[in-house]
Amino acid sequence: MKKLLAFVMAATMMMSLAACGGSSSSSAPSAPSGSAAASAPAASGEVYTLSWAHSSSTNDRLALATEKMAEELKEASGGRIIIEHYPASQMGAERETLEGITLGTVDCAVISSGVVANFCNDMYITSLPYQIDNYEQAWKVYDGEFGQQLGASTEEAAGWKWLGWCDNSLRMFSNSKREIRTPDDMKGLKIRTQENDLHMQIVNSLGASATPVAFSELYTALQQGTVDGQENGIALTYSMGFNEIVKYMTYLPHIYDPYIVVMSKDAWNRLPADLQALMEEYGAKYCQYEREFNLQNETDYMAEMEAKGLTVYYPTAEEKQLFVDATSGVEASVREKVGDELVDSFKAAVEAAAK
Repeated sequence: MKKLLAFVMAATMMMSLAACGGSSSSSAPSAPSGSAAASAPAASGEVYTLSWAHSSSTNDRLALATEKMAEELKEASGGRIIIEHYPASQMGAERETLEGITLGTVDCAVISSGVVANFCNDMYITSLPYQIDNYEQAWKVYDGEFGQQLGASTEEAAGWKWLGWCDNSLRMFSNSKREIRTPDDMKGLKIRTQENDLHMQIVNSLGASATPVAFSELYTALQQGTVDGQENGIALTYSMGFNEIVKYMTYLPHIYDPYIVVMSKDAWNRLPADLQALMEEYGAKYCQYEREFNLQNETDYMAEMEAKGLTVYYPTAEEKQLFVDATSGVEASVREKVGDELVDSFKAAVEAAAK
C-alpha cells in the first residue's frame, strides 16, 4: 500500500512539472490581448536586447518615434524585446551603421535612402529629381506596390530584413550666402551632399559645386565655411542646428528622401516567430509615429526658424520649371543605374499617387 501511494505521489509530481514546462525557471510573461505576441505561443522567456541606431539628435522625430515605439514594443512583448536607443551617430555615420547591419554588429537602423544606394543599386531610383513634392503623395508611392517591391529588393541585395519606409524629408536647398530663386543663383555655392553620385549630379547640374560631407560633420563644415549650404529638409535643418548658420531656404523639394528601417538578418534570425511578427508590426508603427512627428515638427520648426531670421523663398511655377529643366539629364543616369523598367514603374506610381 505504501509503495502504491509513493508511486501515485511521484506520478503526480511528474505531471505537475510537465504542466509547468518541465523547468523550474519562470515562464514568459503573457502578451497583451490582441497583440501579435498573443496570437502565437512564446518559444521561451528569453529577453532579446536590440540596438536601434540613427544619425539624428535626441530631440529629432527619429528619436521621439524610437522612444515611443520602444516602450510600446516592450509592453507588447511582455518585456521580451528591449530596444537600446543609439541616436546622434553613436554607432557611426550612416554608411558605417549600415555596414554594421550587414555584419550583424548593429541590430536595427534608420538610414537615408541616398546612403542605402551604396548597398542596393535599385535605391538610386529615389534620387530622380522633382518627382514628389508632398508627403501624402510620397506615402502612396512607398506604402503601395512600388514601395513594397523596392523594400524586398533591398533585402535581396543587402541581406537585411526590411521593416518599412518613413520620412527623412522633402530635401531642399538652404545656404548662408544668398537667396536662391533660379539655378543661376546657385552658381559658385558649395553645397553639401551625401556620398551619392546622383545627388552630386543634381547639385552640379544646377550650377553649384557638390561637396560630400558626412552628416555627423555637417554642422562643423557649415560653421567653418567648408560648405556654403546643404540640402536637407525642415526638421533636420532645425533639430541639428543648421539654421543657426544658414540664412536662406528655397522651398522647392528636389527629392523626397525616405528613411529605410532595417534589421540585421542575424538579429532577425535570433528571434522566435512570435517576436518576429511583433518586430514587423512595430516597425510599421514606428514609421507611422515618425511621419506624425515629422509633420508636426516641420510646421513648428519652420515657424520658429522664420521667427529667428531664416528667409524662405517659394519659387513660382515658371521658376520651378527652370530647376526641372536644368536637372533633366539626371534621368538618363538613373536609367543607366537601375534600368528602364524600375524608372517607368516609379514614374507610374508617382503619377497615380498625384491623382
